[in-house]
Amino acid sequence: MSISEFAYNATSSIPLWAWGSIVFSLFAAFWIYPYSQNINGLNRFPGPVTGKFSDLWMLLQARKHRISLTIHEQHQKYGDFVRVAPNHVSVAHPDSIRDVMGHGNGFLKSDFYYAFDNIEDNIFTTRDRAKHSRKRKIVSHMFSPKSMLGFEPYITKALTVYGHQMEQMIEHGKAGAYVELGKTDSEIAKRQNKGEAAFDAAKWSAFLAFDIIGDLAFGSPFGFTAAGFDNVGFIVKLRDRGEWCCTVGQMSWIKTWTPYFFFDPFFSTGSKAAAALGRIGIAAVEKRKAIPADPSRKDILHYLFSATDPDTGSSLPDNEIKAEALTQLIAGSDTTGNTITHLIDMMMLFPDKLAKLQAELDTAFSSPLPADFVVEWPDCKDLPYVNGVIYETLRLRTTVSVGLPRVVSKGGMKVCGEFFEEGTVLSTPTYTTHRDPRVWGSNALEFVPERWEGEKKAELEKAFLGFSYGPRACIGRNVAFIELKKTVATLFRRFEYRRVFPDDGSEIREGFHFKVQELPVFVRRRA
Repeated sequence: MSISEFAYNATSSIPLWAWGSIVFSLFAAFWIYPYSQNINGLNRFPGPVTGKFSDLWMLLQARKHRISLTIHEQHQKYGDFVRVAPNHVSVAHPDSIRDVMGHGNGFLKSDFYYAFDNIEDNIFTTRDRAKHSRKRKIVSHMFSPKSMLGFEPYITKALTVYGHQMEQMIEHGKAGAYVELGKTDSEIAKRQNKGEAAFDAAKWSAFLAFDIIGDLAFGSPFGFTAAGFDNVGFIVKLRDRGEWCCTVGQMSWIKTWTPYFFFDPFFSTGSKAAAALGRIGIAAVEKRKAIPADPSRKDILHYLFSATDPDTGSSLPDNEIKAEALTQLIAGSDTTGNTITHLIDMMMLFPDKLAKLQAELDTAFSSPLPADFVVEWPDCKDLPYVNGVIYETLRLRTTVSVGLPRVVSKGGMKVCGEFFEEGTVLSTPTYTTHRDPRVWGSNALEFVPERWEGEKKAELEKAFLGFSYGPRACIGRNVAFIELKKTVATLFRRFEYRRVFPDDGSEIREGFHFKVQELPVFVRRRA
């Protein structure tokens, strides 16, 4: 099955009352068209007509939750170079990964990241090279191999609770599951087999991921998995904030105005969600500070509290601790939860691949299993097919599929054979790059975990953007792999999943993250 066969419902209608403002913006853009058309000599590149003179085209694609897919369509139409905004070119040639995002080219993050600032700029959002270098020194020690091994017990604890909840659902058949899915008993019951329970895998994957990062970042899980619901609305707030950030980032100067965009509640909702997340992060840090220090607990806040400023040797300012803690919470929650959902979805879509995965797990972890079985990291870190399934899922269902914009450094730069003036914004579209047959071969659109086996893996990783690339790549990549490998090995060794509604596709909606909205499944214990 190719990716084109996956149901992809990423569109969202724009309210009719918003068209007045859009028409006005277009009129204004046309008025300044003669003055802005050839910024930095970019008129030589093809693309949507409105993209030549206004950032509005990109904003509208983000607002409709289909920016990656739209950019992909533009590259299929025009080729490797597409001008998507007056000063922004999307470059889909495989070499753009090295040229735009690699080490040593001097490129900086663009103003797109200003939309993501919360409390203050952080290791993810800062556009200043010296600031980023300083912040990376501060947080890098918390992701050392020794520190990451210290994180494993928190991951194991969350997986233990998750496994217990699955067992309880299965034991009680329908308790709680039907209400959660928003369906009637009869709709579910006629599809359910004995020994199964129905639940929303997307929601529960989020519960698991948020509890893990809550424990890692703030000293205790949020309790979503144990309770079976998000009692603070955190998950919805993070979704709204991510969609808002990705949209506002296309015209970053509108950020402070969005609370007053009454013509579209999307903007005010997202702005409120971003502010609420900031308050949640501050409150969590303050709560942790009020608890007597436990010298045996080495979590993210432990490392931030004990960190020193590499420039002055003093303790970190309070706001910087809160900003960095919130960044780790946001970066390590929704991303991991989405990927776990995608993994479950892909295994149900490709039963032949699932069979190979479970054969590997059955060999590695023979019966009988303890009732609360959770795979230990040393036992799963080198399982080749587990690794392949994770990489291939991250290739075709990359959590952040949009191109991450970079600014050409002083003096200009040649990228994929084309010279770009200083200040030009370039991006490498992850969704498109991960489907390029020049890298992935004639089966680029197919789900093939086997492609990651053996010596091929090292070469393919040069074109893999699952955790970004270069000096601004995700610093928590190794922690994410511990979570994902332990989760895949544990869940697919213990449980079987099948769709409640097998004829329904996967409704994917893009904010900043590429997210399955709902995944109703039946779960049962493996024989």
